[in-house]
Amino acid sequence: MKVRVPGLFARAARWVVRTVRRPGMLVPRGRRGRVVALVVAIAVAGGAASPIAIERFTGLPDDAAFRVGDRVVTEQELDKRIQTLGALYGLQRPTDDKQQQDQFRRDSAKAVAVSIILKRVAAQRDIHVSDKTARDRLNTMIEQQMGDGGRKQFARLLGEIGASEKNVLQEIKLHERTSQLMEQVTSDVAKVTDKEVRQAYQDRQDEMVKPEQRHLRNIVVEDEDQARELLQQAKDGADFADLAEQHSLDQATRADGGNLGAVTRAQLQDPYAKAAFDAEQGSYFGPVETQHGWNIGQVVKVQPARELDFDEAAEDLKATLASERELTAWHKWLAKQIKDVDVEYADKYRPDDPDAPPESSPHEPSMNTQPNDNGTR
Repeated sequence: MKVRVPGLFARAARWVVRTVRRPGMLVPRGRRGRVVALVVAIAVAGGAASPIAIERFTGLPDDAAFRVGDRVVTEQELDKRIQTLGALYGLQRPTDDKQQQDQFRRDSAKAVAVSIILKRVAAQRDIHVSDKTARDRLNTMIEQQMGDGGRKQFARLLGEIGASEKNVLQEIKLHERTSQLMEQVTSDVAKVTDKEVRQAYQDRQDEMVKPEQRHLRNIVVEDEDQARELLQQAKDGADFADLAEQHSLDQATRADGGNLGAVTRAQLQDPYAKAAFDAEQGSYFGPVETQHGWNIGQVVKVQPARELDFDEAAEDLKATLASERELTAWHKWLAKQIKDVDVEYADKYRPDDPDAPPESSPHEPSMNTQPNDNGTR
């Protein structure tokens, strides 16, 4: 049986849960960490580029994807970089839709070009990350997310995607440098006042709702027959947590009986979300196929949706306003950096708007156009 491993910058239970909705990802915790993870790696928005009837003359080498100043990035180098991002973020190329493949190619070129710009600016500002710091962070990631035998799983993951540990360490350094750079750029952003929080509470009243949450347990296995067999055992009285510990492929949750904690519908991959939220409290559901395998679940507890009063919403709302303010400042600064650097793309890699900064969002990375290996989007 082949056990597939989620990306390192993944939530502990990413097999069916989306990445950026809950803490637990292997990036710096808090709103800045979430934003930086998107900016560095995969948060590039925009619709599909318009067809181009006549290729532009670029003067780039035939095998070049783009050039940043005097730095030429070949198609092979870009592919290798995307493979490394797959290990860290669970990033996958679309495989079926031609339009999505085209957009992915252009988005990934832009994301990597911007990361090169950020690396140069960080060096100019004397922002450096030591080899030891990067390795310590990697060791922590492996220990926290992969548990016992994590090193072997990590090596297997690298082998599957064709990346090296050196590549991963370089990406970790980039992430850390960008985090420090973002702190510098946004350090003078005005603080959010209590008055602004109260006004936002009134203006966003329709958002001041705690959605229904369900405490779930999950088991993921390789084939449907095994999933049905385990589901029947649970219905016949077997302890679901024990079954998860014995059979689930999810290394991050199996030791805790497949516990996913309390999640909202929006945090779950669509087919799994429907099954989980259609089931009654105390019941079992599945099997449901996701990108990673066949899942069965247990609804441990249902917490109905309810409106939030100001005191309940204030802390998170203030953090949201601060994050939005910082992201606006970051985008303004980043747009200038991009325009100040000569970035030249080969025709098939040219983004729709090359000079615009990546439109990252704290909610959903738009370059990730299909579910990942682990069942997330």
